[in-house]
Amino acid sequence: MSPARALLPLCLLVLPACRPASQHPNVVLITIESLRTDRVGCYGGRSHTRPDIPLTPALDALAAEAVVYEDAHAVTSWTLTSHASLFTGLYPTAHRVVDPRSRLDDSYRTLAEVLEDLGYQTIGVVSGPFLRRPFNLAQGFQQWDDHIAAVGLAKSHGDVTNPAMATALRRVLESGRDPTRPLFLFAYFWDPHYDYLPPPPYDRLYVTPACEPFDVRDYERRTDLGPGLAPARLAYLWSQYEGEVRATDATLGELFAQLRAHDLWDDSLIIVTADHGEEFLDHGGTGHKHNLYVESVHVPLLVKYPQARRTGRDARLASLVDVYPTVLDVVGTPYPGHLDGRSLTADALRDRAILFELVRATSRPRADGSLERGAELWGGLRTAARKLVWTDFMPLGVTDESARELEYAALFDVASDPGEHTNLAEDHLDEVRALGQRFLDESAGAQAEAARHPTAAPVPLDDRTVDRLRALGYLE
Repeated sequence: MSPARALLPLCLLVLPACRPASQHPNVVLITIESLRTDRVGCYGGRSHTRPDIPLTPALDALAAEAVVYEDAHAVTSWTLTSHASLFTGLYPTAHRVVDPRSRLDDSYRTLAEVLEDLGYQTIGVVSGPFLRRPFNLAQGFQQWDDHIAAVGLAKSHGDVTNPAMATALRRVLESGRDPTRPLFLFAYFWDPHYDYLPPPPYDRLYVTPACEPFDVRDYERRTDLGPGLAPARLAYLWSQYEGEVRATDATLGELFAQLRAHDLWDDSLIIVTADHGEEFLDHGGTGHKHNLYVESVHVPLLVKYPQARRTGRDARLASLVDVYPTVLDVVGTPYPGHLDGRSLTADALRDRAILFELVRATSRPRADGSLERGAELWGGLRTAARKLVWTDFMPLGVTDESARELEYAALFDVASDPGEHTNLAEDHLDEVRALGQRFLDESAGAQAEAARHPTAAPVPLDDRTVDRLRALGYLE
């Protein structure tokens, strides 16, 4: 399920249908894997282990020329679903890309397809496995370089991909660009995804005597990274994650310098965000794709408008589904179909709600001691003041919605409890019901949009890949 139809802002509807291609600004869209907002300096983020050493100098410099959207969120807590929403402006219910075998159907009109029709040269460079071609997020991209991305998750967890990303992006800017057309460049940085293996000197930059070094490989299947993790080991884990963040920021700094050198900075729309956050025992777990709490879905969102005509900070509630209509707003073209997002330049962001969704494989014990396999269905709704999250269980192979069982619900006051630790649901049941109904109401448009599209056939996976995905918790 996802939110109801969000009307395009009026300013989009009165814009000309198309400007001459030469008048369209270049668009650069960058996503960073697993980047926590509280590790970005312009958001007040600091290192857990070395608060005296900056983590994101390149992003902080960009922020000085951009609008910093302080309360921006991903729609979910994992890569494929998040990027599908980014490229379609739709919540997961509408685009149906919700599990590791999902493929975006050809019938959806992606941001790249709209820009291609406007005369843009559309180029994507990606380094993570869930954005490889079989998942079909490359729709509308005339060039889609996914050679950096490992075919399987097992290898990708051990990859250090920033150097290859830097080389590929330099090649695009130096010899792959058509200067007669506006450019839409998308870059997805797989680092700093776990395993946290920062290259020198970043592997030692945030290590202090309070850290106990240990082998952090095979992260997803580790059983020793739970609430009992020794503080010194948790500190070391932080130091390695932060090393990857700093290394990625350094690569971004190189890219920003190249954009300036090729005269692709001042007049361009440049957007930098993350597909989701990352948990470090905030709610008892590590990694991502486990829940919809703030550390997993709150993401940085920096937007440098052409000629920096908007700068500063914007505290309004925002979602990654807003990127699509924002780009259309800036380039000056309307979108006649349904979008769940709203332009970040519009007053329509006020007094809104945004939705979250997550489907993850799970098992639960039966009374006889055996395990019942199924799906854990997370939902969430966030307003300016409150956040509601809940989980349902759906037994494996069951499609009747009446079989869904509510397992948990939590209500948080986001002002007094920004970390989402104090559950107010039991004492505010009427508010829980009202917000739950609002989720259903907001989802109506997304469900109607889904009904207009066929469901794409699953991405074919060989037996070895399926076994590995199950071992890593991506499939049940």
